[in-house]
Amino acid sequence: MSKINVNSNFHTLGGKSILDKDDEKFREYRRKWKECPENFQVPEFPLFIDIESTSVCNLKCVFCYNRERIGGGFIDEKIVHKIIDEGSKNGLCGVKFNFRGEPLLHPQIHEFVKYAKDKGLIDVYFNSHGLLLNEDMARKLIEAGLDRISISFEGHNKEVYEANRVGSNFETVVSNVKNLIRLRKELGVEHPKVRVQTVLIPSVVGHEQEYKDFWLDIGVDEVAYLDFKDMKDHHLGLEHDWACPQLWQRMAVLWDGTLIPCNHDDENEIKIGNVKDVSIKKQWNSEKLNKIRELHKQGQSHRVPGCNGCYLRDSEINKLK
Repeated sequence: MSKINVNSNFHTLGGKSILDKDDEKFREYRRKWKECPENFQVPEFPLFIDIESTSVCNLKCVFCYNRERIGGGFIDEKIVHKIIDEGSKNGLCGVKFNFRGEPLLHPQIHEFVKYAKDKGLIDVYFNSHGLLLNEDMARKLIEAGLDRISISFEGHNKEVYEANRVGSNFETVVSNVKNLIRLRKELGVEHPKVRVQTVLIPSVVGHEQEYKDFWLDIGVDEVAYLDFKDMKDHHLGLEHDWACPQLWQRMAVLWDGTLIPCNHDDENEIKIGNVKDVSIKKQWNSEKLNKIRELHKQGQSHRVPGCNGCYLRDSEINKLK
């Protein structure tokens, strides 16, 4: 039977983990996050849901699969409300308001955050490239109660950053992060916790110390990196005794309401309904999803369309070889 190594794709470089909270309810949520996949235990409802506020992005990052995408859309607030309403009644702990796009492009993003917090969710956040995180938006997000934000930022100097984050501006994003931290202090709050993270691309390798020092000097709460994953190099038919933790933790909803079992199925090969028409709880416990879980448990995840050739799966297996 397969074994699961939870969160092995993520590495803290410096600061204090923004998930290290002295809160009993939050600690219980993170305990389940770790132990449910390790023990192949399916909670009654997903602990977490990735909600794609938009599939559109205004950058063309060289390492991102999404840079090739044409078209897309923005989620309707009715879909967001339906997800959170069902989740809040069934033990949902958190949501992340992005998947493939840049959430700050959605004009209602701060309203979505507030709705989730008003419904009692304890872990509300999103990843952003930070270019649109101006002072007005930062204030709205603080007032909405955003728990944490992860700023994706490659490198610690203008040359490396702008060569990889094509269309962005080094000085603007650094200034935006500084202003968010300043506003947080002025308003006398500790949220959102700010993590700055990089994909460990070749031009960053060997400069992790400089990267960490640069951002800790600015005052962010945590500095981290994610393993580099080649999104275009799919290893079809790769067999290995590896199981994906996401099947026991979370689901994802695309901007049009399509429900999928994880946040790495970029081609949406495993559609399990649309939240406009189906219950998330019912689909979470469906025969289809349980069959996928069983294949992962038995080391047969390469037999699952969407998992076969998944860049997260490929990356994790390469580390285990």
